[in-house]
Amino acid sequence: MTDCFELARDYETTMIQTRRYLHQYPELSFEEYHTHEYILSKLHDLSCEVQQPVGRNGIVATFKGLGDGPTIALRADFDALPIEEARESHYQSRNSGVSHVWSRWSYGYSTLVS
Repeated sequence: MTDCFELARDYETTMIQTRRYLHQYPELSFEEYHTHEYILSKLHDLSCEVQQPVGRNGIVATFKGLGDGPTIALRADFDALPIEEARESHYQSRNSGVSHVWSRWSYGYSTLVS
């Protein structure tokens, strides 16, 4: 059986780096060109079938299991909001007036790295 905590520890540094990188380059809805390409580059390294664009900048990635079993669907948003980031950090938004805030972005990111 897979130890989920061990798996998370193995990917912790990569997950933090990815989240901070995406946090630095937020893009408004229907303008997610850089984010779209970044996600495609990450999916390219995985064993999955990619359909894109879905809508304007959407992506569908299909991962096939090793055998028969249930199907799981995950959905994630990766657009940002037109809000100036209030707190300062070394990974804060580099796009003035645009930021990834609130829990909906965290949901999208956690889906990307799952």
